[in-house]
Amino acid sequence: MARRWAALLAAVGLVAVALGLAAPAQAGTRQLKVATYNIYLGADLAPLALAQTPQELVARAGIAYDQVVATDFPSRARAISRLVRDERPEVIGLQEVALWKKGPLRGPLHTTYDFLDILLRELRDAGLHYRAAAVDNTGTMTLPISATERVSFTNRDVILVEDGLPVTNAQSHLYVAKFSFTTPFGVTFTFPRGWSAVDVALKGKPARVRVATTHLQPGALLIRNAQAQELYAALAQSPYPVTALGDFNALPIEPIGPYSTFTTGGYDDAWRTIHGPGGGFTAIQDPDLRNLPSKLSARIDYVFYQPAHLSAVSAHLIGDKARDRTPTGLWPSDHAGLVVGLRLQ
Repeated sequence: MARRWAALLAAVGLVAVALGLAAPAQAGTRQLKVATYNIYLGADLAPLALAQTPQELVARAGIAYDQVVATDFPSRARAISRLVRDERPEVIGLQEVALWKKGPLRGPLHTTYDFLDILLRELRDAGLHYRAAAVDNTGTMTLPISATERVSFTNRDVILVEDGLPVTNAQSHLYVAKFSFTTPFGVTFTFPRGWSAVDVALKGKPARVRVATTHLQPGALLIRNAQAQELYAALAQSPYPVTALGDFNALPIEPIGPYSTFTTGGYDDAWRTIHGPGGGFTAIQDPDLRNLPSKLSARIDYVFYQPAHLSAVSAHLIGDKARDRTPTGLWPSDHAGLVVGLRLQ
């Protein structure tokens, strides 16, 4: 009797394979879940560019740092870790992973907020284990915030990879194209941007996928577009299928720019593939993160992938609902995150 049941089950299995019914289980080992999330540096730095005098610049810098304190990244990191725990992406591209330091005007600076360390700690507390596989450090700006104190801000983009996922060829680069401006009182600020990439092996398979993340320059369209072209050209050298994810600071409707560079150059937009052109808004909440209802009304964060090698099987937002806020009413970020499931063809 036992042999008859075994024979029957084997026959059912053969039929299932012949009909393709067993494909999803097999495909599951060839899937990769990725996410992109601009986690917000904690303050709006744009007003710094409007300062007309050195004194006004100091005052504006002080206001910005006070906003960093008020937007409470430790609390936001806890909220982000809960969102990640619900989704379990294997690779996460993060933007605006700030490092803030503070100290006396003519003395040493000490770290006040290291967003990367804080987030990794909160992820561990949530039972998750990620490591920073690639970090692009796009420069540090130091400014006085009063007659006695100064702060420094270091901007970083980071690729987090789930522990146990094999990674090779971690790399980080700065773009040649970069934005700079000079204040009315003669101080010049330069803002480099960059990108990082890693080659990850799919669980249980020798195949690899190159995952890249970036945060392109906002506001200065020519520089932003040049950065997108640099990234596209660099990723064209990959021997593996590519997914490029991040904050591209570009709308889908722009005829020239990052979106068209990728979507006319052999990539698909995961959100559009799954949901069509509507929705998917990822930007942008108020700088103090306390607005309600949500002000997300633009789609500028994307997961691009090469459909010749990969297919999108899911795409949805995180951090976009009122229930995702911290207990004190802060949004986790001024952006929503985007989580995408990809399948290797």
